[in-house]
Amino acid sequence: MGPIEFVALLLAGVGPLLALSHALRLPATVVLFAAGLGAGLLPGPAPVRVDPDLVIWLFLPPVIYAGTVRVTPHLLRVTLLPGVLVGVVTSLCIVLAVAVVLRMLLLPGLGWTAALALGVVAALFDTRLFHEADGRPHVPRALGDALKAREMAARVTALVALKLTLDALAAGQAPGLGEAVLDIAWSLAGGAAVGAVIARAVLWLRDRAGPAPVEIAVSLATPYLTALAARGLGLSLAVAVIAAALTVAAARVDRKTGEARSSAEARITAAAFWEELSLIASSVLFFLAGLALPDAWASLGDWPGWRTAGAAAGIVIIALALQGVGSLVSTRLPPLRDALEGPGSTLRAAGVMAWASTQSVLGLVVALSIPPAARSGELFSERGLVVVVASLVILSSVAVQGLTLRAAVRHAGLGGEDEAQREEEEARNAAAAARQEAPAEDTHPDSLAAERRALLHLREHDEIGDEALRSLLREADLRDRAAEGDGRTGAGPPNP
Repeated sequence: MGPIEFVALLLAGVGPLLALSHALRLPATVVLFAAGLGAGLLPGPAPVRVDPDLVIWLFLPPVIYAGTVRVTPHLLRVTLLPGVLVGVVTSLCIVLAVAVVLRMLLLPGLGWTAALALGVVAALFDTRLFHEADGRPHVPRALGDALKAREMAARVTALVALKLTLDALAAGQAPGLGEAVLDIAWSLAGGAAVGAVIARAVLWLRDRAGPAPVEIAVSLATPYLTALAARGLGLSLAVAVIAAALTVAAARVDRKTGEARSSAEARITAAAFWEELSLIASSVLFFLAGLALPDAWASLGDWPGWRTAGAAAGIVIIALALQGVGSLVSTRLPPLRDALEGPGSTLRAAGVMAWASTQSVLGLVVALSIPPAARSGELFSERGLVVVVASLVILSSVAVQGLTLRAAVRHAGLGGEDEAQREEEEARNAAAAARQEAPAEDTHPDSLAAERRALLHLREHDEIGDEALRSLLREADLRDRAAEGDGRTGAGPPNP
């Protein structure tokens, strides 16, 4: 089978594999990885080779963007202490602790580049399984918000560390302290500025794009243009893409007038588009990791399989322990501290936050993005080891935590159901009151603008969360779309 046929078969098989995982009640990650591993074990050479640059520059930007564009900047502002600050410190501790323990105990003699890369893998986590396990309605919103902010902070911190590690690998030596500090400052500040500028430019173009399909096609340029700019200027890709996504999220509705930036059709369709793109990209990454595992395993050299498996288990334990410590600190900081009630709620909340921090698919991007050789031509012999250990770390985390997370969240009994219902009811009441003060028709533009202003006011004052805001704004968009009286989605593609 040639590479073209293989890619076509892969894209065709993602949907059925996801459906199979749902039918078997297994994490989709495990099913996709197993399918990729099965393809890699077939006789003959692998139909495709995983290119490091292709992985990091094709898959990473849309995955980060899709996971961030749903978040409002207010979430980061409110959770600055228990989310952003704790997330940065916890991620740094995980990267360094994993690297040191690997070199000194679990895999003696491992190079610093490989050790730090695996530390980055351990520091990256996401909350996807937490939401899939229906965890959010069973915990206070402040806990879910802090967890999401920590996820974003971990991505920035870990991927900046990865950039420094890969730069050192390419140069053949580690940078000095002063050079590293300047590089980090340039990556963070420059990345944020470039991401915001490019997002504003793309938004300007989207305002003039016309029909919804064209506007969504233009929106696809945001993560990739940002990634290209970050690569050309030596900036942090994660910071630039996150800054662009937050800029787009903040500009979606004008907070003063309540006017939406784009058409209702574009807003409704764009949300589904980015969710689907993220799902497919993540699925393909897990399949490619399984496909690359046999070759990586064959290149382990003198590293025995039992030692690599033990190292993966040790990494998971270290990451969970430090996530637990960070989570305990988060529960002692406002607003999460004020949201927890009852004896033992602090420890139970910390346990839920740590157990919900499952290893992210971005860890596979980290492992697969490591080049097989430095610029000098010297081979990086430990790349296969990194891929194998990273795959085992992510699979074991997803399998163990993913299969038990729903029960763990409900057993904690932190009680967020009433809060979620209260917030949604408060948002609906505020929206209804705003409509009453506007023209009588629900779908009148002034009525919809007043409704959006009221909802944004509640979110700015942290009276409702992102979920309630997104849900009520979507309802307003659906009414706006129905009032247009035209079932067409916009201009179709040009005829060939």
